[in-house]
Amino acid sequence: MEEKEIQTFSKREQKKQLNRQNIINAAIQLFSSKPFSEVSMRAIAKDANVSPGLIYQYFDDQQHLFMTAFKIESTNLLNALRQTIEIQDDQLAVIARKYIDYMFRHDNLYQMMTYFMLENDHHGSVSAGLRNITDDLFAIFREALSKHLPEKQLKSAAQLFFASLNGILITYKNLPGRSQEATWQHIEHLVEVLVATIKRAYPE
Repeated sequence: MEEKEIQTFSKREQKKQLNRQNIINAAIQLFSSKPFSEVSMRAIAKDANVSPGLIYQYFDDQQHLFMTAFKIESTNLLNALRQTIEIQDDQLAVIARKYIDYMFRHDNLYQMMTYFMLENDHHGSVSAGLRNITDDLFAIFREALSKHLPEKQLKSAAQLFFASLNGILITYKNLPGRSQEATWQHIEHLVEVLVATIKRAYPE
């Protein structure tokens, strides 16, 4: 292949990668601003500045695009939690704080998860994909909880821990009348109470 052909091929590949990234970025913004069912491929194409037909060269459908966007956002969370659990002794407290801190500071992931959880309609492939991600998250929670709970209770405890942390976020993250710093301090306090309650129930 001649040098000119190589350069043309390279530029074409770069353009394809740029289009794909722009589509994903637009999807993340839209899926974090409104419910899944209200986000159309046409709207994503408009925000990504590409034609609607071009999206289907990269993604099969809306569900495929949502899962791609969600995996990118959630992988960063999972990596942050895994790094934390490897270096800390008091894993439960640190994991709880890290999860809350990440979701509090990274609004895209928090909003995408919240909107999808509150949807009335179930979307098959997306629900299955989310289960795979939450399974990875629950595995991290189970490891952190294993110092405080018997093995037979770890599965249910991880699910309850996840629901409790998200419940704190949903209830207080956007509560009016407080500064962001005051809100964060209150959320942090509630997480400390949650962890202390678990430790009192099952001391090491």
